[in-house]
Amino acid sequence: MATKPPPMAAKPVLQKPPGYRDPGAPPLKPPQQLRRPTHLPPSFRHAGKSRRQPNYRRSICCCILFFLLCTILLLSIGAALGYLYYQPRFPSFHLQSLNSTMLRVGSSGSLDVAISAKILAWNPNTKIGIVFGDGVGHVTAEDQDGDVELGDGQIMGFYVREKSAGTMMLQAGESGVLLDDAVAQRMRNGYKGSGVRVKVEVAVGMGVRVKGKNMWKVPLKVSCSPMRLKVVGKKGGGASVGGMVKCQVYLFRWFNIN
Repeated sequence: MATKPPPMAAKPVLQKPPGYRDPGAPPLKPPQQLRRPTHLPPSFRHAGKSRRQPNYRRSICCCILFFLLCTILLLSIGAALGYLYYQPRFPSFHLQSLNSTMLRVGSSGSLDVAISAKILAWNPNTKIGIVFGDGVGHVTAEDQDGDVELGDGQIMGFYVREKSAGTMMLQAGESGVLLDDAVAQRMRNGYKGSGVRVKVEVAVGMGVRVKGKNMWKVPLKVSCSPMRLKVVGKKGGGASVGGMVKCQVYLFRWFNIN
């Protein structure tokens, strides 16, 4: 009996190398490339369509701008004509007098003072009246170590007619203000001697009145040069020495108009 030959061992399956391609496979199509949109000149875009409607927003903005420019021009012309007709001028101010019913410096250095001031306001205009609103006044005494506070006070508003003068009345005072020994001694000697140099500063609102109508007010600061205040009589009262002193005027409490 013939013997069967032993079965042959199966051949191992070889792994395909990377990138291997079967020669019998159909050829691959190249990937399609995305076409970029072509930019046509404006004359070739939207062929056959009507032209774009005009921009109404731009037209409205131009009209508004033109209206504003015309308004500003007319206001400028009106202001120039009004200035030429009325020829407005700022009022002038002078510190007219100082009076004190009491200015006492105790042995402990405490200061008690009651003082009043009059500021003369002159209106040089011939066609414009000036209206002053309520304000606040501040009084100090000069010293080599710094100003000494003599108090604050209220000022009532008033009206000054054309080519006339008005008076600001200020009442101020302090009580029990402690001073340094050297400052207290200088205040005491100055009040009884040649006089204490007193400064007055006022902050008010100023407006104009034209043909019976009041215009809006602007902030005004009046800063007066020092005036000497010395004792008069035996009761301790005092009064200013010398004539009136000029005051500086600051529009909007900042711009010097003198």
